[in-house]
Amino acid sequence: MKRKTLVTTGIVAAAVVALGGGYAYSVANSRPEVGTAVVERAELTATVSASGSLAAAHTSGVYAPVAGTIAKLEVADGDTVAKGDTLATLSTGTLKLAVAQAKAAVSAAGAQLDAVNRGVPAAIDRSAGNAALTAARSQVSTAAKNYAAYLDDYRDASKAERARMSSTLRNLKTAKSTANAALKAAESGLHQLSVAARVGLARTAAKDAAKAAERALDLAQANLDKAELAAPFNGTVTFHGTVEKGSGVTPGVPVFTVTDPAQLEFRALVNETDIAGVAKDQTATVTLDAFEQPFVGKVTRMHGDAETTSTGSVAFEVEVAIETGDTRALSGMSGSVELATESIPDALVVPVAAVQTRGTARTVFVVGDDSIVHAREVTVGVTTDASLQILSGLSAGDRVVTTGAAALTDGQQVRVK
Repeated sequence: MKRKTLVTTGIVAAAVVALGGGYAYSVANSRPEVGTAVVERAELTATVSASGSLAAAHTSGVYAPVAGTIAKLEVADGDTVAKGDTLATLSTGTLKLAVAQAKAAVSAAGAQLDAVNRGVPAAIDRSAGNAALTAARSQVSTAAKNYAAYLDDYRDASKAERARMSSTLRNLKTAKSTANAALKAAESGLHQLSVAARVGLARTAAKDAAKAAERALDLAQANLDKAELAAPFNGTVTFHGTVEKGSGVTPGVPVFTVTDPAQLEFRALVNETDIAGVAKDQTATVTLDAFEQPFVGKVTRMHGDAETTSTGSVAFEVEVAIETGDTRALSGMSGSVELATESIPDALVVPVAAVQTRGTARTVFVVGDDSIVHAREVTVGVTTDASLQILSGLSAGDRVVTTGAAALTDGQQVRVK
């Protein structure tokens, strides 16, 4: 009887021990396993990212000095050229005519000035004035004949030929008008020389006419000297519109564009929410899809005009100068840029995953030495893709939960990985 009682008591005790051990095992396994990180002070740099592509940073248009036509084309679209290479030569007929007329005007003005300077009108040898008048009349006759002859050819030409001839016809008409103006000036000057009371005015007018004639000659000669359109620097030439022998050119409209392929820049559209943090000379890192190695750059320009992106957001174009070195980077290559907008040398930093947003509050779970977590509300400062600056609520050395925090409650016991 006693033995039976002892056996029963032993069985009950064993059961209690077994239950207690099972409970302890269950509690241990009910504690969630979490990942943690230690709060520390470190340099934190905030960046702005934007996508974009490479573009030529150094381009220049090549312009004709006056309206005219191309007499000879020296290059093809896409050719590589060196500084000073001739790209095309303009027809020089009207340019040479302008120089000849300008020289005649200089001679006429010089003769008129000499006549004034040689004495008072009553005693002046009128031969110089008459010679100037004769020269002016000759120029009028020549210009009128040239215009009339070319006008006849123009009227007989086809529509396509007229399109090419129109600029020359305008130049000849302008030359005729200029010659008529010079004739009137010569007639007026000769008349003034005959009036004794206006000798001083005649002398001033003659001097002004001589200076104007010299300037006109300089301009005409400069236009003739620029009849050869040359490359401004080493690069690749691009045509604008139809560029061929006989095609017309217009001042102010580029005939060619030369691009330096060695000077590239990255152009990116930065969202309006980030543009306030971008400034000129800001450091940038450009990563091109074609290369693994990023390129260091610097912001050179921010455009003030907003653009609408393909997704409907508002953005502003930012240009970043980069050094590609020996890398064969080409205009049009796509990639992204990271712009350093703010740097804090001694920030209190935690991983982004440690901060939970609940309503308007931001909290973290701090793990104590007893493996119990406690929720703390924190104030967040600068944010990057991986880290957050903590302004209040934590101290350096605190251990915070980084993985598994979403399922935790305050005061819960955890297992740290």
